[in-house]
Amino acid sequence: MRTIDLSKFQDESGSTNLIKTIQGLLSYGWSWNQNRKSQEELVEILDTVLGNDCVLLRDVNIPKVNRPIPIVLVTPAMLLVINPKSQHGFFRAEGKRWEELGRDDEYRLAQDNLIRETWLYQKTVEGYLKQHNFSAPTDRGVMIFVSPETVVESIRPRVRVIQADGIRNFARELAISKPVFSDMDFRTVVKLLTEPRLPDKTKKIIVDPEFLEPESEMDETLAKVDESIGKVTRKINFSRREWVVVALLIVGVIIVLIALIMLVIFTF
Repeated sequence: MRTIDLSKFQDESGSTNLIKTIQGLLSYGWSWNQNRKSQEELVEILDTVLGNDCVLLRDVNIPKVNRPIPIVLVTPAMLLVINPKSQHGFFRAEGKRWEELGRDDEYRLAQDNLIRETWLYQKTVEGYLKQHNFSAPTDRGVMIFVSPETVVESIRPRVRVIQADGIRNFARELAISKPVFSDMDFRTVVKLLTEPRLPDKTKKIIVDPEFLEPESEMDETLAKVDESIGKVTRKINFSRREWVVVALLIVGVIIVLIALIMLVIFTF
């Protein structure tokens, strides 16, 4: 499996240093770093099953959408939008509802609706491709939990939910699926996602009616999707504890820079 990391917050070698990590935290919130770790765990598992005819894209940046899509997996059979998670505990996915088991052994709506989050990621990618008059064979958005300490009761959820012990079987299903993409279409969709761009305004955009909004086309739709994703997945402000940790990291970087400057001064 070929993996392409499109994150804005990595250096030229493809790794993420302390400064890049702080930039990512300030841009996307405290959960960003944990989401990146969940991606890495999932990539490691999928890589043992899927061949080089599959391309996995990390942190796909869609134009006019401020938050990256965690993972887009392109196989010869289909395109999948994947939202990897590492939450621990007991959950229930039913239709559009995402519930968490409380201390009183009762399920209640979770603070963050991960089903809606995953569905919005899926719709964002579909909408972007439709802007370019490209229709890829897709399935429902996929939410994958990489931790074996997560148990999810699924009752016809809006998105596909996969637990840790089902990841390899999920990958095997993809590996043996009948190819649908032509070589040209495969390369086209990978290029559209790795080199994101707005469509040529001089060309007529063909869009399904369900993706149209009054007095606008897909541009406004993507903006609305982005706004919804922001409400669901990104906290406008960190908690007090999170700000303290970020502040300590910044202070640490400043101390290291001062130490390096002093070392250079005394050396010469």
